[in-house]
Amino acid sequence: MIKKILLLTGLSVALSSLLMADANMKMGEGAKKLAQMAGEKSPYYRSAKEAFPKDYFMVNQNLPFLVGVSLFHPNSDTLKLSEEQLQKLVEMKNSTVLAAAKVAKQIKVLESKLAKAMIEEHKEPKSQFELVDKISKLRTDLTKAHLKCIYGIQKVLSPEQFKTLISLASQKKATNTERSKGKELFTQKCATCHTLGKPTDMSKVVAPALNGVMRHLKMSYAQQNKAVEFIKDYVVNPSESKAICMPNKIKRFGLMPSQKGSVTEKELEVIANWMFENYPQKGFVGMGRGKR
Repeated sequence: MIKKILLLTGLSVALSSLLMADANMKMGEGAKKLAQMAGEKSPYYRSAKEAFPKDYFMVNQNLPFLVGVSLFHPNSDTLKLSEEQLQKLVEMKNSTVLAAAKVAKQIKVLESKLAKAMIEEHKEPKSQFELVDKISKLRTDLTKAHLKCIYGIQKVLSPEQFKTLISLASQKKATNTERSKGKELFTQKCATCHTLGKPTDMSKVVAPALNGVMRHLKMSYAQQNKAVEFIKDYVVNPSESKAICMPNKIKRFGLMPSQKGSVTEKELEVIANWMFENYPQKGFVGMGRGKR
């Protein structure tokens, strides 16, 4: 009996650690060094924040930057890397990122020079063609190195791991405004039933708290895009066959009523992404974990 309890408790701990997704590595001094190397933005730079060195690749929006995602993405530990794989990825980061940043810095300096020549000095376009060709060559070389890096990662990871990595890399990063909107919408549309924290009065609980909901959801849907699609479907078309909570929860609270007409698809998209990115909260332990 004791062995059985220990086995089940161990399983619960393993499941809990899986659900509390985290980065494989924390950002260290490397990020500060890149920021120092990048220096000040050009006065003609269009975006609010410069993505250095990524902005200076020839193909910088339609090819993922996978080394950073595999190590520093908040959910990168869902890749389940072996120590050998992690070491290879760290070596790849050390050998490629700094080299790419040095080339990106050259491009940035040349592009600033080009902008000054055309905008401030009113140069003839033809006088700048040689400089344009030089910038183009550096961007091309940087992108060729990027392709080699993607291919190298494919060789390190299993096909399933690589598929998960692409899913992580494809997730849209929420802006501060979107994060704030997600919590606001959840409070308006969902918090009447699903509390954000631990309920203070269990007698008044009418539905599972958000921590518990997301803990069970991530057991079935570890990838954000799949979890979001599930939430969007289930909220308007709930059924017992789709439910991811434990059967005793349905017995206690009943099946969630459809929210069709109460929340729009666009609102659900914002709410679901906010839920996935913020819950379950770190340190949360589900009730009765030793019974699982």
